[in-house]
Amino acid sequence: MDIAANREAETEKYLSQLKKRLKLEHIRGHLEKLKDLNVLVLGDTIIDEYVFVLPKGRAIKDPILSAEYQYSEAYAGGILAIARHISDFVKKVKVVTLIGDIDPKLDLIKSSLKDNIELKTFTKKGSHTTVKRRYINSYRNVKLFKIEFMNDKPITTELSKQISTYLADEAPKYDLVVIGDFGHGFLNKELKHKLREKSKFLAVNAQSNSANMGYNYFTHYNKPDFMTLSEEELRLPLSMRFEDLNEVIARGKESFDLQNFMVTIGKRGSVYVDKEKSYKVPVLTSSVKDTVGAGDALFALTSLFAYSQAHPEMIPFIGNCAGGIAANIMGNKESVTRDKLLEFAGGLIK
Repeated sequence: MDIAANREAETEKYLSQLKKRLKLEHIRGHLEKLKDLNVLVLGDTIIDEYVFVLPKGRAIKDPILSAEYQYSEAYAGGILAIARHISDFVKKVKVVTLIGDIDPKLDLIKSSLKDNIELKTFTKKGSHTTVKRRYINSYRNVKLFKIEFMNDKPITTELSKQISTYLADEAPKYDLVVIGDFGHGFLNKELKHKLREKSKFLAVNAQSNSANMGYNYFTHYNKPDFMTLSEEELRLPLSMRFEDLNEVIARGKESFDLQNFMVTIGKRGSVYVDKEKSYKVPVLTSSVKDTVGAGDALFALTSLFAYSQAHPEMIPFIGNCAGGIAANIMGNKESVTRDKLLEFAGGLIK
C-alpha cells in the first residue's frame, strides 16, 4: 500500500471512530457559546498579491523564463485574514495592526473587513505596508516565485510606547486576545510582555518564514494559554531536527511549560496536546488548491474553541476542518465561515 492509500485508510479509521463520539449537534451547540465573544486580534498586516501569468518558454537572449501577464488579484492576508475567519463566529473583533506610510493600502484593508470588525492601525514611517507578491502559472495553478515589499526592522521606541499604552487599556476589555506574529517588525519584547500581562486569555501563533527564519521563535512568548505552531517551528528552537515528534513534544512541554497547544504536521495532519494527553488528527481533505492561509484558518478557529473549553477531541477536528476549507481557497480570497464549517464537518461525521 502506498503512502497516499495509507493516509486515506488512516483518515477513514479516524472518522469511523470519531462519529461514535462527536455529532454535528455537538458542534452546533458549541458554536452558540462563541457568538457573544469580543476578541482582540493583533499582528502583522500582509497584502497577498497573486499575479497570474502564462509561461511562454526560455527567453532567447537571457537564461530566464518568459511569461505573458494574464491578470492579478490582491487579498487581505496576515492578521486581517485571521480576523475575518474569527468574525463569523463571534460578536465583535477588533484588529490592531501596523501599516506603512508608503502605499498604505488602506482602501483594500478596509474593504476586506466585515461589519463586526473594528480596525485600529499604527503607522511605521518610511515603510510599505507589507506586500507579498506571488507569480502563478495560470495554466497549472502553481507558484513560480515571490517578491516581498517590507521593512521588518523593529519599530521605534516612541511608537512602541504608544502601542503599549494603548494595549494596556484595550486588552483587558476583551474575552480573549489572538496574536498572529509573522515576524515582520511589529511585535517586540515590550508589546509581548504587555499582552501577556493584560490579556484574560492569550492565543499565539509565532510564525517562522523565509523573512524571519531563526528570529521569531514561539519561545519569545511567556506561557500563552493556547498556541499553534508547525512541526518545524517546534523543532527549531529545541535543536531537535531528526528526533521522533513525540519526543520533541515532550521536550517542548518540559522546557517551556507548554500545556495547551497544537502542532501541524503537513500531510500527516496535526497533533493537539492538552496537558498530559495528545490527540492526533489526519488531514481531512484530499484536494488542495493553495496552502497559503490554511494554518491561519486553523489557528483562528482552534483559538476560539480552546478558549471556550471545547472537548479536547473537538478542537483538533475543527482545526483540521478549517485548514481543509482554507486549502481549497486561493490565498486569502475568502474566509472560513460558520456555514462552510458546518457543511464541511457535517460531510465527514454524519
